[in-house]
Amino acid sequence: MAGDKGTSMPKSRMFLLVLFKSLKVRRNRVAITFFSIMIGAAIITALSSVYFDISAKMSRELRAYGANFFIGPAASSGNRNVDRQTIDDAIKMVPREKLVGASTYIYGLVRLDLGNAVMAGVDFPGLRKLSPYWQVEGKWIAVDFDEDSCMIGKNLARNMELKVGDSVNVIKNETGFQKSLTVKGIVETGQAEDEQIFVNLSLAGRILGQAGKVNHAMLSIVTEGTDIDGLAAGMQKSFPGLDAKPIRKVSYSDGKILDKIKGLMAIVAVIILTVTTLCVMTTLIAIVSERTREIGLMKAIGADDRDIARQFLAETLIMGVAGVAAGLAAGFILAQVLGQAVFGSYISFRLIVVPMTLVPSVAASLLAAAIPVRMAVRVVPAQVLKED
Repeated sequence: MAGDKGTSMPKSRMFLLVLFKSLKVRRNRVAITFFSIMIGAAIITALSSVYFDISAKMSRELRAYGANFFIGPAASSGNRNVDRQTIDDAIKMVPREKLVGASTYIYGLVRLDLGNAVMAGVDFPGLRKLSPYWQVEGKWIAVDFDEDSCMIGKNLARNMELKVGDSVNVIKNETGFQKSLTVKGIVETGQAEDEQIFVNLSLAGRILGQAGKVNHAMLSIVTEGTDIDGLAAGMQKSFPGLDAKPIRKVSYSDGKILDKIKGLMAIVAVIILTVTTLCVMTTLIAIVSERTREIGLMKAIGADDRDIARQFLAETLIMGVAGVAAGLAAGFILAQVLGQAVFGSYISFRLIVVPMTLVPSVAASLLAAAIPVRMAVRVVPAQVLKED
């Protein structure tokens, strides 16, 4: 037993000596391998980090393109209007961190100075969050209690010969209501809103003789992490007179966009791993070619194929782990750059990113070593040392 221990120690020391000497002497080759693995690991880390944040961040980004939830009177009730307070109470059921924007609406036909127009009573602060894509000449009405200003659609403004700052008379013959309003902004949406005039919700109720009533509400809700169908069912259970439902076309489109982006990121990660593997393999083949005489000498003094394979795999493993460690740090920094550039926010660090980067990167490195190791174990000492 003592003799076995005595002979094993020199062999272990020889293994470590050759290992570290090889890494030190071939610094250029080692550096190429290290940086190849590091760059691959950095990109995978960045993509993985963004991948886990993308659903929440993209879901919120997509909310900039309009409403995805509707609340209105139940069809079975036969009513076109519902109490505004009931709608407001239903909206309060949406978690505040998930609600991007919401506005209640009431519509009616009114007369302006040069003809009739559809008037929409809205909650201006909520509408601005709900429809940030609207192009506005002038300014948005910033508060929900401004009853002296209005906004007007681009086509209607052209037909009524109105500009920002002009006054316009809003008349409702049936109620005898008349009021002069200042045009605060002219909006362009490319949709029906271009033909409408927008006023404060409470003012619209008085003009139409329906104070405290609304037609419906439109909401923009972050769907990621939200049981939107359950939310709709809960609203209808709490308020039997309401019909609450997600706008399927918008929600479905959001999901398809997210799935395509995630799929693209997965493809990019696979390509990066493939390129990293090929680069590391090429470098290791060059290292084996340079070390054929060294390998022949090791075999001549007693090293077997297993020792040679262990030597090269250990070197590759050290370079791989070091490259992944550096890649994790660089990748997290890259993720922050991407997060700021695309979403205007930082990407959260998740521990799951570490094994997701470490395992495939190290596996790719060891896979890249397969052909070089095979070349190394096939070295015949008599052939490479015959000149010596």
